[in-house]
Amino acid sequence: AKVQGRGIEKIRNAGIEVTVGVLEEECRGLNRRFFTFHTEKRPYIILKWCMTADGFLDDNFKPATLSSPFTMMLSHKLRAENQAILIGRVTDGRDHAKLNVRHWYGPDPMRLVIDRHAPCFPELDFSRPVVPQILDGLYRRNIQSLIVEGGAVTHRAFLESGMWDEIRIEMSPRIVGGGTKAPQVPPRSVVTRQRQYDGNVIL
Repeated sequence: AKVQGRGIEKIRNAGIEVTVGVLEEECRGLNRRFFTFHTEKRPYIILKWCMTADGFLDDNFKPATLSSPFTMMLSHKLRAENQAILIGRVTDGRDHAKLNVRHWYGPDPMRLVIDRHAPCFPELDFSRPVVPQILDGLYRRNIQSLIVEGGAVTHRAFLESGMWDEIRIEMSPRIVGGGTKAPQVPPRSVVTRQRQYDGNVIL
């Protein structure tokens, strides 16, 4: 909004030839956080969870380590590439997740918890849908990217609101037989990449 093509105009006025539209799709992909922030007036949102082969987030409602050391490192790399990370109250109380970048190099994302008593979002009115309020608050704080790491209720709130840009799912070969059901991926989703590491599949 602050530039609106004037940069191109200045370069051309200086006698330099400018060609626009070169690798436009690839450039938009590289700068998707920036463009989403400025066009949608909210952060770029990545929903991320790790699940068992039989579709659960935990082992019969008990925390379970489903990532391998290598895929854990990839998760921390993703954290270093984004500005904020969000979890719900139950996940915070159960897992005591640090949500930092201890298995990678880079800045820790801003740690956020959805809780009536948490200082992260003192402006939240829990009588109204909280997702738009959270995103508005992050936009006003100039946060361009957000990872939502759970739990199931928090993921469901974002999925139902339609406020998401990317979903990353890690599937472990482990079978537990019960627990918290993993979120349902919306039908409109398209798998853009699939990789396998140490027996775990990342979509």
